[in-house]
Amino acid sequence: MKIKTNPNSRTRATRIAIGDAILDELEHKEFSKIKVADVVRNAKVSRMSFYRYYENLYDALCDYLNIIVNGYMIEGGEINDPGIYMKLEHIEFSLNYFDRYSRYFLTLNKHGLYEVMIDAVNEYMVKNILPQKKLHMYELYAYAGGLLNSFLKWEEEGKKESAHNVASMIYRLYNHSEADGTHEI
Repeated sequence: MKIKTNPNSRTRATRIAIGDAILDELEHKEFSKIKVADVVRNAKVSRMSFYRYYENLYDALCDYLNIIVNGYMIEGGEINDPGIYMKLEHIEFSLNYFDRYSRYFLTLNKHGLYEVMIDAVNEYMVKNILPQKKLHMYELYAYAGGLLNSFLKWEEEGKKESAHNVASMIYRLYNHSEADGTHEI
């Protein structure tokens, strides 16, 4: 995947416009039928701008999720304290934060692009959480996949449970005591 970025707001705005345009196209086309020309027209950017950042549409979708995750790290406090990710309050924050981007997640899932999401979640955990915690990678992958799957099902079911209730279930699942032979993550 080739994504070239810099931190200025104009660059970020262009990348978000491209991501939003892909989501717009996915509302009435299969991913394989979307053309870069359609995306740049919808995003109101040039082809040159698109290719300045990406080699293909898949890279643009991955980058859109990177933008979402970067905001998550900042708002959720994980940049300053990567150890908070398994606290009940943070799991609830995660559900509510990603709910803001439910269109992205539900659209990708509907189009069979789950791999974009799980790859990004796994990459985030390995880069940002694994070095900070004394966990095995398999524990981290199980948690990341469980959180993503729970979030997607919660969204698909119309959020019948509160974010707090779902977070509590996830928290209980991954925070067993030493007494039952497991350890706290």
